Amino acid sequence: MNIDLKFLEPYLIYMIFAFLGLLILYIKTYTTEKAKMEVLKSENKKLIEETERIKKDFQLEISKRRYQYESKKEQYILFFKLLDQFTNEANKSTQEKLLPILDEFNRNFLNYSSRNDKKGENNATSVMSKKIQRLTFEANESLIKIKQETNTIRLIASDRIIQKLDLLELAYDKNMEQAIKMMNDLPKQMMSNDQYGMKKSQREIEISALVIKEIKDEIIELMRKELDEI
Repeated sequence: MNIDLKFLEPYLIYMIFAFLGLLILYIKTYTTEKAKMEVLKSENKKLIEETERIKKDFQLEISKRRYQYESKKEQYILFFKLLDQFTNEANKSTQEKLLPILDEFNRNFLNYSSRNDKKGENNATSVMSKKIQRLTFEANESLIKIKQETNTIRLIASDRIIQKLDLLELAYDKNMEQAIKMMNDLPKQMMSNDQYGMKKSQREIEISALVIKEIKDEIIELMRKELDEI
């Protein structure tokens, strides 16, 4: 049986064009999808890189804040240790150095006074004044150390803490002035048995110490808040 190929030619040509059309459509679709995949891969890569960068920046920020926290915490602790040491040394100096000086003066002065020895009385007063001056000098040296440490804290503290540190320095200066005045007045007050004057000086020192404690408590509270905010 013979088949007329001429009859099939139009159908073959149609099928070839249809196949070519499908092939072109497939290639176009494949190319488009491949391009989309490449873009998606590129975007995913950028997203991963951005995520890693953000993660590293976050870790760096956490490390930075941890360092700032630990550094500030250490400086603040050292600062208050120095303040406590200053207070303890002042109290110790009063008990171990000042009281024996006063006892010695009182004993010697009464001894000379009982013999009506004015020269001896003046000598006892002079010896007491010189020893008190040495104590005052030592206390002032300790206060200078406090101010130096305060200057160090100013480099890392907030403006509010710095304002309180200024007040603390003024309070310490005032306390030192009152202590010096009290010790300078002591010989005369003891010679004249001026109980009112001695109690007044003592009360002024006590009030000054309360002011210092109040400012210190405020600074501690501000430092705690500042550390919590890091």
